[in-house]
Amino acid sequence: MVTGPSQGLFTVLLTEEGEGQWLSLIAFVMVMILGAALIQVADVIPSGTENHPTLPDESSILSMDFAEDGSSLVVIDDSGTNRLFRIQGSSVLEISLSSEPTVVSSFGSDWLVGGESGLLVRIVGEDLTSIPILQSEDKVLDLHAQDGSSGWILIERGQNVELRTFDSRIQNPLSFAADIGDTSVTLTGFDVDDSGTSAIVRGISSVFSNPTSPSDIGEVLFVASASLGSAPEATLVQHSIGAAYHSVHILDDSNLMGFAVSSDQLTLIGDDLSVSSDISMGGGAASTVDSEGRLWVFGAESNVVILDSDGSVQNLSVESPENFSPQSAVLNGDTINVIYNGDRLLVIDSTALSNPILRPSLLFDGIFLAIAAGACLVLARNFQVMGFDAW
Repeated sequence: MVTGPSQGLFTVLLTEEGEGQWLSLIAFVMVMILGAALIQVADVIPSGTENHPTLPDESSILSMDFAEDGSSLVVIDDSGTNRLFRIQGSSVLEISLSSEPTVVSSFGSDWLVGGESGLLVRIVGEDLTSIPILQSEDKVLDLHAQDGSSGWILIERGQNVELRTFDSRIQNPLSFAADIGDTSVTLTGFDVDDSGTSAIVRGISSVFSNPTSPSDIGEVLFVASASLGSAPEATLVQHSIGAAYHSVHILDDSNLMGFAVSSDQLTLIGDDLSVSSDISMGGGAASTVDSEGRLWVFGAESNVVILDSDGSVQNLSVESPENFSPQSAVLNGDTINVIYNGDRLLVIDSTALSNPILRPSLLFDGIFLAIAAGACLVLARNFQVMGFDAW
């Protein structure tokens, strides 16, 4: 068959004996290969920047939080001694305290810091103010600053670990401890909602200690509620065998109260206090909830699993340095700061997840799908007109 001069390129490619017949097949295969590569790239989130604050060598970040102005306080373990530093851009300044700090929590542009020997101080700018509501034997394990005077606190007092609330402006500033009703359970941390009245609390249990698997020390979850200054009322929602939860996250959602994450499991806590681990994403070493309410769980080999508010799950990779080993994650506005390898930070822009400018592979995917759809239409037309001779 001879192609007339008036026939266009499209007609040539559809013609059984056209000069461009093999060209169309080769182009189709190349588009498929290119598209596969683009889809692979789409599964990678650009990390943004690596940050290595000038902290003491071989130190490890134990607690970190950001203020509204982007500055942060960090508690580090420096050869067995805890120290407190303020990081503002490239400036790193140590803050001296009366005893070793253990945990920090921000409120607005300032912080509360808890520590050993009953340490609880408010830091506003360069000023430190002691909040003398604890006993000298107390050690602060976890802390939530609702404002500069009140919040939630987890303390180790003698042989007990106690969950309390406090408000230094009232006559009895430290509440009674929450009654958890089980001496086999030890509380390890919590997360409080924006109103300061509800919390998800995690713990471990000696009932499920397993000598053959030391990490299986019990999955324990409570939901607690309180007005600041009054004793929290705790409701047990899970007590079972498994790896201990390293993080809990409470949400502002009418259908889902929050998440609990361990090294091998993700648990969802419903608004009716039901718990469910029937989800495909599993657990990881570090986790946080971004400004859009999406849960990010960081695992081994730079893998990150993201659970959206609509229930959809994305399994992606994050651009990260060699030997990346996440320890914890801290949110700062729209950026996620993943603490890894002791004192290093990997800064991820969470908006890159759905922004085609920051993550152009999303745009490439759309272009590829359009090209692939066109190529399939060409082949379908060939088969319709000429059957298997179209090849």
